[in-house]
Amino acid sequence: MTTKITLSGEVASGKTTIGKLLAERLNYEFISLGTIIREKAYAEGLSIVDFQKKCQNDPSMDLEIDKDFSAFCNAREGLIIDYRMGFHFIEDAFHIYLKISEEDAVERLKSAKRYNESFETVRERNDSFKNQFFNAYQIDYTAVENFDLIITIEKSMTAEQIVETIMNHLKY
Repeated sequence: MTTKITLSGEVASGKTTIGKLLAERLNYEFISLGTIIREKAYAEGLSIVDFQKKCQNDPSMDLEIDKDFSAFCNAREGLIIDYRMGFHFIEDAFHIYLKISEEDAVERLKSAKRYNESFETVRERNDSFKNQFFNAYQIDYTAVENFDLIITIEKSMTAEQIVETIMNHLKY
């Protein structure tokens, strides 16, 4: 069975929620680069959008973050990894992409009470990620050929249903 699963996707696609549920179901550890990035941004007194801009302007930041995070993940087993570039850096893993409309992403952010992330910041952050990773690695992280499974998140889908879809695609 796959001992590492990466979750990539757009802002507010449910990577963290789904990752935690999947980790619980498989008895794996959940780890999120997004959490680490938010902590770094906070430590520097920056919003997540401003921290992304800083990384985009200085690709060496991405290189350092990705080097450290991927080394940590590649040295371990039994991980669910919330990591947009996981398909590129995490070896011997099952790579999943979660796709969501901007409108549904904004609704999810409102439900999660993340009011500082509006419709404009969803689009801005998604565009920023694409540019940031293309500048650093010349890779489109949203390209379908990078993934073993792509799930389009619909409004009516529950996190449990998405986890069940993933479980049905994993090799035992």
